[in-house]
Amino acid sequence: MVINARRDPLARRATTAGPSHPESRVVQRAILLAAGKGTRLQPLTADLPKCLVEVDGKPLLMRALDALALEGVKEAVIVVGYGGDTIREQVGPSHAGLTIRYVDAPDFATTNNIRSLWDARRYLDQDIFLLEADVAFDPGVLAALQAVPGSSAAVAPYRRPLSGTVVHRDGNAQVTSFTLGAGQGPGFDTATAFKTVNIYLLREALLGTVVSPRLCCAVEAGHVDRYYETVLQEAVAEGALSDLTAVDVSAHRWYEIDDHRDLDAAAFLFLNREAQYDRIQQLHGSYWRYGFTDHSYLYNMYFPPPAMMDVFHDDLHEIVTNYPVGQQELARLVADWTGADPDRLAVANGAAELIKILGNQFMRRMTIPTPSFNEYEAVIAADGLNRFALDPVTFELDVEAFAESAIAWGSDTAIVVTPNNPTALSVSRDDILRLARRLGTHSCRLIVDESFIEFADAGEAGSVEDVIETYPNLVVIKSLSKVFGIAGLRIGYLLSSDQAFIDAVRGCLPIWNVNGLAEEFLRTVGRYRSDFAASCERMRADCQGLYADLLRLTGVEPIEPDANFILARLGDGCATAPQVARRLYVEHNILVKDCASKSMPDAERYLRIASRTPAENRVLVEALAEVLDREPTLTREVALEGSRA
Repeated sequence: MVINARRDPLARRATTAGPSHPESRVVQRAILLAAGKGTRLQPLTADLPKCLVEVDGKPLLMRALDALALEGVKEAVIVVGYGGDTIREQVGPSHAGLTIRYVDAPDFATTNNIRSLWDARRYLDQDIFLLEADVAFDPGVLAALQAVPGSSAAVAPYRRPLSGTVVHRDGNAQVTSFTLGAGQGPGFDTATAFKTVNIYLLREALLGTVVSPRLCCAVEAGHVDRYYETVLQEAVAEGALSDLTAVDVSAHRWYEIDDHRDLDAAAFLFLNREAQYDRIQQLHGSYWRYGFTDHSYLYNMYFPPPAMMDVFHDDLHEIVTNYPVGQQELARLVADWTGADPDRLAVANGAAELIKILGNQFMRRMTIPTPSFNEYEAVIAADGLNRFALDPVTFELDVEAFAESAIAWGSDTAIVVTPNNPTALSVSRDDILRLARRLGTHSCRLIVDESFIEFADAGEAGSVEDVIETYPNLVVIKSLSKVFGIAGLRIGYLLSSDQAFIDAVRGCLPIWNVNGLAEEFLRTVGRYRSDFAASCERMRADCQGLYADLLRLTGVEPIEPDANFILARLGDGCATAPQVARRLYVEHNILVKDCASKSMPDAERYLRIASRTPAENRVLVEALAEVLDREPTLTREVALEGSRA
């Protein structure tokens, strides 16, 4: 299934034109193949046929029958095998005005769908829709097929994680080749391929002259373990089938459901957009599966380079099947990158794991500037948390006032995130060191989160990692996931010259707390230092471009960032940030983060917008302008020019 893909001209006709060609008469019959057991959906299918598994509260088979009825089909032939009696009982002799007929597939357990279609061969004497009963789809898919003269196949541009038969087509959208999954080995060209949706409109003439004879020959020859697409594949290859149109239906929702991963994706897809947005708020990641543009989470869009990803591919079997290394070796691998003493490092499954350990074991009274990263506030009891409010206009940190507040509170720990999340503003290295000295005289540990520092103008030169030995109360914590663009690998570390502290943190970590893929990344990343530096530079430039574009929007007040994301205030005359974030998703398929949960005045008026590629940033700005019902203006031309200088 492809969301928001370009619409095929042939598919567009379905919304404006009815049948007009002699071979465009309305199809009266459908054949649905529903004999399979669906073992990959166990335990759901232990006592239930796969076609009765529900998506959005409705069984797949009922969804298909409803769509067929809407398209004018009068008769549905259902080929049943596993759980056939259950299907008969639930569907009955009619449904939504359709006459239902059943065909038994007695050998369903030992044969494939070519045999199921052969079992229904007596019904191949007129135009039919042929579809698998494990596909959830919008009725518009059928309309798109009927809008095309002759026979047609529903397809969509290939993309991962789609699997199964693909076709290629010529400039007239005629199918030129079928390639089943087994034929898609390494090097197979998917750039111009289209995935079949497993829904076909086959006209009577094609059935009688090509499909039925070849189907019978294949079964009589004993090829009952094949897919019925092999009949079409061979006919196209031999030039016996030259007028099958591949109709791009990616403007409509569809999903083929083979396993639980597919079922989860389909369940999300067939929610309405408002419900999808609510669901996303519960996921905390894996957004790439759902087809929207993520301007919420923070990424390095240009790292790792493709060559580095090839290393994972080549060694994947060994990485997955072998144990990873333990803490001491992980610390050495991180030290190879940072130059730190490995004995001063604790390496974790992302910085979030370290933050949780710090909150549970090492912090009782903590002071933090707010707004900041919510995870720090969440890991300590409310009576031990001292929120130091940043200037509500500039969000700059007054280091002296912050130190006074921490000392007066009796803090054992103070936290500074630089660049800060969500403000994207940095605290200078000199100010951090001045703060460390001041707090050190009051037995207060200063934890500095430098997770975004490579995206700052100062870059690594702004880090305080190199002076750890001089400041025993100074701790640096860092998520490598963000700057390296490897959020799925989860690598973070903590650095301190307080050896007892480091040993205590390590003691809280499991022996194998970091997976083998993350280990392999650490072993490999040193080869790509120049690529990494270039990627950070590109991200800085792209984010500055996004900032300049946001400056042009009336009703949006962005803060100039020193990271790869932007905090922007919405004007008082605009909708709230939660309202705008929801509309951006529902209307434009773009996700941003509203800051309503942040500890800050007027939190509901702020958005945090992650910078992506220039093209994606432009789409975001245009969508935001539309949502705010404002056009880009030049009312801040001076500010704009200044930002570009």
